[in-house]
Amino acid sequence: MNDHIKQLIQTSTYRGLSSHEEKVILEYLKSIPEVATYEITKSMVEQKSLVTIVIAKKVLYTKDYVTRLFKYGVLKANAQSIKLWLEFAIPKLGFKSVVKLIEDLNDDSNRLIEKAVYWLPMLISENEKRSWNLLEKLREKVNCSQI
Repeated sequence: MNDHIKQLIQTSTYRGLSSHEEKVILEYLKSIPEVATYEITKSMVEQKSLVTIVIAKKVLYTKDYVTRLFKYGVLKANAQSIKLWLEFAIPKLGFKSVVKLIEDLNDDSNRLIEKAVYWLPMLISENEKRSWNLLEKLREKVNCSQI
């Protein structure tokens, strides 16, 4: 990775990037193998880059890398940014897979199910009955854990 790309990524930790700057990073990431792209986007999560998810949506395609980045990112996310991680993962992995990942990653310290249940209704269209049923099951888990 050249110094210009490193500098742009560093810059993205304290301000948004212009469309040209973002395009430079995207072109670079698309020119390298996906495993290297995954590693760079993972380091962007660690550095709290403001453009990580925007970029990851455009450069990660393999379910394995999408899953790994989602797991890594959602566990580092705050309640607000979980919505962005859900928007990243659902189109690439499917609603059912994302719900399963949330259930697997949830524990008392991160209360991931509670946070996800807040945002998920905004990400499901009215006619997706299966997704609504899965959401209802998640809500029941939240209610059971609060008793």
